Amino acid sequence: MVTPAGMPRTDTVIEAGKLVELKFTLRDTGGKYLDGSGDATETYVHGCGAVVPGLERALEGRRAGESLQVTIGAEEGYGVRGKGPGPQPIPRGTFPENAELRIGMKFQAESPDGRPVELFISHLDARDVYVDTNHPFAGMSLAYEIAIIDVREPA
Repeated sequence: MVTPAGMPRTDTVIEAGKLVELKFTLRDTGGKYLDGSGDATETYVHGCGAVVPGLERALEGRRAGESLQVTIGAEEGYGVRGKGPGPQPIPRGTFPENAELRIGMKFQAESPDGRPVELFISHLDARDVYVDTNHPFAGMSLAYEIAIIDVREPA
């Protein structure tokens, strides 16, 4: 299929290994804005775990030019909230001075016994960065609005 320059192909379906370009808005089920791509687009490789499992399943088989709204339960999103102490403060000075810290950012730290621990930034203030073993959206049902811009082979 020949397409004009700059136009997405619409014959390629979203499946494992395809590069997917989309715009999205994420809200909780009460309508509160949580995240989104704004005017920009987000690109990911489908099937590599770059998006939550429920969204990946909802996008499977779709094509460029399609739009969809999908609500995903916590189990298929960022998981249920695990037990634990909850958000813990870490002084901002612990992080590199030029680090672009944002809510939801994931990083790895070391537990007191030397094991790697995945942490997420839950909120920030002037003095501290609050981290948690739970993603900030864990335990929430998520309402996505998606516009699929392009689907193609990775370069």
